[in-house]
Amino acid sequence: MREVWKHFNLSPDNIVLSECGIQQFLPGQGYSYVVTENFVLHYIESGRGFITINNKTYYSDDFNGYILRRGQTVTYSGDKINPWKTYWVGITGTHFKEFLKKLQLNSIDTLSFKNDSEVIQIIQDICKEARSEAEVSIFKYKYKTYQLLLALESEFKQEDFLDFDYEKDMTVQIYDYICKNYSNQLTIKDLSQKFSMSRNSLFASFKEKYQITPKQFILELQMSKACQLLKETTLPIGNISDLVGFQDYFVFFKAFKKMMDLSPSDYRKSDISKEIHEKKINSCTGSET
Repeated sequence: MREVWKHFNLSPDNIVLSECGIQQFLPGQGYSYVVTENFVLHYIESGRGFITINNKTYYSDDFNGYILRRGQTVTYSGDKINPWKTYWVGITGTHFKEFLKKLQLNSIDTLSFKNDSEVIQIIQDICKEARSEAEVSIFKYKYKTYQLLLALESEFKQEDFLDFDYEKDMTVQIYDYICKNYSNQLTIKDLSQKFSMSRNSLFASFKEKYQITPKQFILELQMSKACQLLKETTLPIGNISDLVGFQDYFVFFKAFKKMMDLSPSDYRKSDISKEIHEKKINSCTGSET
């Protein structure tokens, strides 16, 4: 008696591991280049730094991984005190682009891997194995490539809807969402659509619970992060403006000066403590109730 008989429709792909590497940056070390590999997936093991990809700058406090694509102009810079250490794997093949699209990562530059991410472990395994002098079978790398794809799919597979926690106050979920996305040019219209609430209802419920409007909360988080970056990094102010979610530098400058009573450059030179940004940013590290 036949217990299993299944036909598989597995289409061939051209996804191939093309390179890997490990780099410990020196304090303040930086360089620029144009990406030649189809895709390069990076993991930041330790330290801090920033990367500019096609004129958009990202600071490592906000992510621990990133994807580079062929043709992009990239500038790296390690922190002057605690420079980052990165692992990376290069991947070729047009099908990997479709794979990223399936995971809704096709237009994403930075990634936030979980603490126990299997993706991290596989990237490190590939790099460490390549560093050893032992001869490794090509099939081992093919195996690791598919392990990596499976782990990426498991960690980043997206649904077309938000995964609401119906036992958790919706306003708290909105608060949490703002904390994670305030630097992505987030608008009240975005929130209204994401949470299927009218703008008036969203405004009223958020103001009642937190004594601040959602728009003002987003702005305060942006300004708090800007304060942190001004005090703790040497990033150009224009790059900081991009990092905290402003498309227009002059809009950022005006908003910052109005809230802080100082221009960004004067704030950077001032003796004002970091408590202003720490209190607000730290309020987002845990769940608000």
